[in-house]
Amino acid sequence: MNKVTLKIIFPILSLMLMTHSHAENTFQQELKQNCSKIAPAAKLGKKLYDQKQYKKALEQFKFQLAWSNFCTANSDESGMSFSDQALDVARNNVGLTYARMNQPGWARAWYEIDSTSRASQYNLKQLPKAKSASDLSGEYVSYAGFGEWDHITVNKRNGRYEIAYSGLYMGIRSLIYGPNMGEFDTHMPVNKKQTTFKYDDCKIDLNFKTSPERGNFIEVKQNDGASGCGFGHNVYAGGTYLKVEK
Repeated sequence: MNKVTLKIIFPILSLMLMTHSHAENTFQQELKQNCSKIAPAAKLGKKLYDQKQYKKALEQFKFQLAWSNFCTANSDESGMSFSDQALDVARNNVGLTYARMNQPGWARAWYEIDSTSRASQYNLKQLPKAKSASDLSGEYVSYAGFGEWDHITVNKRNGRYEIAYSGLYMGIRSLIYGPNMGEFDTHMPVNKKQTTFKYDDCKIDLNFKTSPERGNFIEVKQNDGASGCGFGHNVYAGGTYLKVEK
């Protein structure tokens, strides 16, 4: 019996090792391919921006930002690393393009990823004054990493706000292997500005606020136990969500 078992186990182990090795090689190949595209994307983005083709420029600048950060995070395998200043420039390129597209909410969100940056501080001052609306409907975002965002969508229906959260955990290999995800839905009366989502031992408080600097935003606090709120591994809803769209 033991001999038969060994004959079965060894091929399985060999197959597992081969599969892992293939996955690693595939990851490294895709990583290096995309890292090599960063400089051309930045160059093309600037050209399109100067030509006032902002939507097309935005696509290139987002690629530049996401992969500059990703290749730096995986520098041992990518062989490429970008300075904090280069990453700051890439981030502000995205914000500036949104500003040119008359989307100050998105521009503000990108600048506030690192509000200690001098470039971000300067660009924030160039935006029109943030507006606060009594209607809380809209799209709110919080940065998840590598160019991706957690979203809270608020819609007014039948005398209440319907609230949908969609979040990500952007692990160190997430641009290739994909992120972990989590979602929840809740609601709130239109005359309220606070609601709580509960799931097993999980409690998530959402507080809708306004400020002259940010306009409408949501402060979210998550307290969870073993359930993890039913989210994918390491997905966390807590944070500040800025309103970027009505």
